[in-house]
Amino acid sequence: MKTLSLLLMLLLPACAAAVGNPKPAGYKGGAYKALLGELLENCTGVDKKIAVANFAYLDEKLSGDGGIVSERLTTELVRLKKFKVTERAEIEKVLSELKLQGSGAMDADSVKSAGKMLGADWMIVGTLTELPGRQIEVNARLVGVESGEIINACSARIKKDWREKAKEPAEENELRDKDELREYDKAIRKYMDEKNGPKKQVKEPPSF
Repeated sequence: MKTLSLLLMLLLPACAAAVGNPKPAGYKGGAYKALLGELLENCTGVDKKIAVANFAYLDEKLSGDGGIVSERLTTELVRLKKFKVTERAEIEKVLSELKLQGSGAMDADSVKSAGKMLGADWMIVGTLTELPGRQIEVNARLVGVESGEIINACSARIKKDWREKAKEPAEENELRDKDELREYDKAIRKYMDEKNGPKKQVKEPPSF
């Protein structure tokens, strides 16, 4: 009986911890967690606020991959519970206002402008390079908003385990814009014709 009581005393705390912190089977955090661990090495401060900008391909390829990488890095950053993290929607809004959306190659002035509008102390920016076998090389930099200087930098290879989001080619967008412009011109001409009334027909003088 004493042995059974001792076993229960040893097992109950472990069971409580498992219930209080449920994790999927085989959970390890992945390459994103490892990348953040290297990028934020020796960086401390629970009062520090970090914003993760969208990553973009170096060859300016149109893709939603940069947004997915940024979203996953943000998720792992929140799980660390070591820093304040800026909401992605807020970042998108500010980058859109500054016309920086989709830009991974942000310069020092862009980081300072966006970071100050977001109230962030640090920004994580970076670029992507597509590799064979659905692999992507991620190059990330931690930049200080106040100075615009790079605090740390690292790179990692990640598996592209998501479906590619279809993007409309630039030509299709241009054609749509031209069609909309033609329709707009037609509407303007119709309005002016109705406003000015029917055109008077000028009779030609009889020929002798």
